[in-house]
Order: sequence, then structure tokens, then C-alpha cells
Amino acid sequence: MSYIQLEHISFEYPNQTLALDEVNLNIDKGQKVAVVGENGSGKSSLFLCLCGIHHAQTGRYILDGEEQKCKRKDRNKLFRKVGYVFQDPEVQLFASTVEKDISFGAINAGMKGEALQACMDEVMEMTQTHDLRKKPPHQLSYGQKKRVAIAGVLACKPEVLLLDEPFAWLDNQQKKNTIQVLDHLHEQNKTIIISTHDINFAYEWADKLVVMKEGRVLATGHPQGLLDNEDLLEKAGLEMPLILKLTKKLDLDIRPNTMEEFLRV
Repeated sequence: MSYIQLEHISFEYPNQTLALDEVNLNIDKGQKVAVVGENGSGKSSLFLCLCGIHHAQTGRYILDGEEQKCKRKDRNKLFRKVGYVFQDPEVQLFASTVEKDISFGAINAGMKGEALQACMDEVMEMTQTHDLRKKPPHQLSYGQKKRVAIAGVLACKPEVLLLDEPFAWLDNQQKKNTIQVLDHLHEQNKTIIISTHDINFAYEWADKLVVMKEGRVLATGHPQGLLDNEDLLEKAGLEMPLILKLTKKLDLDIRPNTMEEFLRV
């Protein structure tokens, strides 16, 4: 049985916009999943249902063998298991200092004393936010705010981490730092699900790709196979990764996993 199972999930906003339409999806524990698709394809709505902010009108959501309901006690339990990092970090930051912001969720979850301090030290070191701890969040750069938002979610010790466009408006070094955090979490067997428009990153990083269009899942599978499918890419409005473009241009039989592998060919 998969760790996350979505069965015929549909979600409609109050204005009658159908955001998710009969979504079926299985994700294993510890997987690195990239969700791709055009704007409006349903990626953010999917994440909001996965973390419990939205509750689907139809279908079943099963996490770790337990069906998720819309009752408050069930949602509170889900919030502790599934952490969501919004695309815009300013949506999440509200406390007077970075330290208070990062610790807020952990304290509400009952963490205190030495356990809280150890947790804070760990996540601030991982996200390189230790030197920001006394600063007001509104004085930080956008990249720093992103790191603080991630740290606040990690402090709650979620088993599943959802990141909506984690690289939006980040420079190259900030992106590398964020990828290092994701790799570290993967080593801890966390299930990591990101939405992204960076098709090259999705190809190199993910071990499962979810392609969405107009609220539906068009395809799931390994990035190498799906992103080499020109019909699927055209239907989903996606570009082929640069690595695959180059291998086709050079008429190579191989399909390297990363650009580094390609350059060694």
C-alpha cells in the first residue's frame, strides 16, 4: 500500500471553479515527487488538499493507511504530519522575530525545553537561518524569508513536506542552498513533494513526476520516460528538459540523469 493514496479526489471553490477533477495518485514513503503543469493546472489546490487546508468534496484521501476526514481533530493531526511551505513566504511569516516565527508551530505542537532548543538548532543550521534569529522577518531578503518559512515548517517535524514553487524568485546560490536542504531531508526518509515550473530540475531531482492539466492528472511515472514523450509535453504545455533536447539533437542513445552525466559522455 502506498503511503499517500488519492482516490477520485475532486475539489471545487465556492465560485464553482473546479480545481481538482477526479485525481488519482499514489506516492510512496520517502519519494521525491515533482508536480508539473501550467498555471491553473491544479498544483496548488492539490497541495492545499494534501495538507488539510482544503477538504475535497468527493473522493478519498488516505495517508499512512488512515483515511483523512474533515473534522477538526483529524485536521490537527494531519497538520502535524504534513508540512506546507507556501510559494510566497510572507503568507507564513508573522512573528516579531525569526526565532519566534520558526518556533511557533513546534511550541503549539507541545514541544518545549531542551527538545525545542535542539530542534531549533537543527533546523536553523540546516536552513542557514541561525544568524537571522533576532531579526524581524519583514527586514529580510526574499531568499532569507523563504529559508525561514521552510525552517518553521521543519521545526514541526512533518513526515511529508510540500513545497509550492520553492525556487520562485531565488538566485542561483539560494536555489542550491534549498536543494541541499531537500537532499538532507530525503536522507531522513522524508516524503518530499514540490510543485515547480523548473522542468530541468524536475528531470534531475525527482524519482516520480506528476503531470497535471486543468485539474486532472495526465500522467505519473519516472521523469526520464514522461519528459521524453513529445505528445504528453504538448498536451500539458511543457518544455522538454535541456538534457533530452541535447541528446536528441546529437542523436545519442543514452538518457543521462543529470547535466554532469551528459557532459561526461
